[in-house]
Amino acid sequence: MDYNELKEEMRKQKTGYSHGERVKRYFSGEVVDYLPYVLLAPYPALSEVFGYTTSQMDSDFNIYQKIIEGSRDEFGVSGVNVRLSLRSMGAAMGSTLSIPEHGIDSIKHHILQDYSDWDKLVEIDPYNNKILTPMLETAEKLRKEYPDMVLSTGVVGPVSTAVAVRPIEKILRDTRKNPDQLKKLIALCVDNSLKWVEVFTKEFGGAQASCSDPVTCTDIFSEDQFLEFSLPEMKRLFSGLKEITGSAPSLHICGHTKGIWKYFPEMEISSFSVDNCEDLEELRLAIGDDLVISGNVPPVEVLRFGSIDDVINSVKESIRKGSTSPKGFILSSGCQIPIGTPRENLEAMIYAVRKYGRDAKIGEMPKGMEEA
Repeated sequence: MDYNELKEEMRKQKTGYSHGERVKRYFSGEVVDYLPYVLLAPYPALSEVFGYTTSQMDSDFNIYQKIIEGSRDEFGVSGVNVRLSLRSMGAAMGSTLSIPEHGIDSIKHHILQDYSDWDKLVEIDPYNNKILTPMLETAEKLRKEYPDMVLSTGVVGPVSTAVAVRPIEKILRDTRKNPDQLKKLIALCVDNSLKWVEVFTKEFGGAQASCSDPVTCTDIFSEDQFLEFSLPEMKRLFSGLKEITGSAPSLHICGHTKGIWKYFPEMEISSFSVDNCEDLEELRLAIGDDLVISGNVPPVEVLRFGSIDDVINSVKESIRKGSTSPKGFILSSGCQIPIGTPRENLEAMIYAVRKYGRDAKIGEMPKGMEEA
């Protein structure tokens, strides 16, 4: 299918619900027009789809508004999420950020090179912090401009926050040489993340928080390291987020996670979003009775570099593997939408979920898959 054919087919499609209404009805057990879908962390990619750089989006509120409105009107992105990036809290605690014209931020210098530098860490006050305070100010502007859109936030998992404070190679060494100090650092990162969400919720109301934690994948941490350093503080983070916001958070972990899936049902999370390097059907069979699952169209090989037909076929495969999950399934990419993803591939993803996810009901194969 070429782009002109895709646009013509999309014009024929009809939708019955807004995203919020579709999600509510779907998880209430009703048949909905099509499966819920999300574009994972879409704004950096969509900024360039709409002709702006990521730095323009971050520095110019008027441009940010145009991206939000375009994302809503053209791609069905519901709500506005003012979330911490993987490195925001590390920068708030004193690390130095590098921000490119095109792309996402990175840590230029970690504040905690040695544990003797502990006193250099910035004590977190979201109302008076060079990183967090501007985010609160942006959220306040968004609330005024879009009073009908849900305003939410997100945080980063315990170990993934810690690696924005202390270099990852030193943290991995700490798991053997300095475990007590590492646990102290990880606990502080959770304390600060909860402090951020507490202030955000106080100012803007409770909404489900999202969490990403790429470093806790089994490509980096062994199962034993996960159990000792990640799991206890993940539980405390998720329990705290639920208490503060009133809703269990969602969780996404990049990379391989199959070896730790068995621990997810004991955490207070609502859903788990899986990377495309794992098999969605295996995930459904492993934890689908306990959690909503989400995934997992390959973001790079398919969305960024694939054809329209590649995207459509991948969406069909994800629906086939995930849609009968008893607690529910949300179609998504396996990780963040990459910068440079072409507009036509994002539209193909939406077209495919509307067509093949048609007449969806929780725990059942959508009627649209009869056309697959």
